[in-house]
Amino acid sequence: MINPYAIGKRIYLRSPAEKDIEGKWYEWLSNPEITQFLGDRYWPNSVEAQRAFYDSVKFSRDRLVLAICNKETDEHIGVCNLSSISWVHRHADIAFLVGEKKYQNGSAGIEIMALLLDIAFRRLNLLNLRATHVSCNPDTPLLLRIFGFKEVGKFEKFSNFNGVYADTIYSQLSRENWEMRNLPKK
Repeated sequence: MINPYAIGKRIYLRSPAEKDIEGKWYEWLSNPEITQFLGDRYWPNSVEAQRAFYDSVKFSRDRLVLAICNKETDEHIGVCNLSSISWVHRHADIAFLVGEKKYQNGSAGIEIMALLLDIAFRRLNLLNLRATHVSCNPDTPLLLRIFGFKEVGKFEKFSNFNGVYADTIYSQLSRENWEMRNLPKK
């Protein structure tokens, strides 16, 4: 493992590195199959655009971006983040993208989400997390339910997906609810 920030059973999270910029990271964000459920997926990505993004977040304190890596091989397989972090109100948005197809299964997503939640609530001391997804995404609602997120609202017919307007769904998880499910009782 290279400079691990959080370690799971099969994956670990680390700070993105210069070498990631010219790897597959930028390609994932141009691949319509991988980005089909992302809200900001319409512009092609390039090494230069990826470098600009990397430069904008590497010292950020309102966005924590982490590389998702295979624990055995150190292969960079995706990216995750806590964004729009409000240190005053102690909340953030949570999201991840697995770019390598062989890792796009439920177990990787579950492990990534578990690590991110632990970082958000225990390391960063946040109180609430928000997740958004489009109603035509079949996988995200199940993942959010597994971790106890509650749907709190939606914007109807808000996002265009292949000519069909889908609802954007907002969900929330509080640290209090996460702790009740995940920490041993005293």
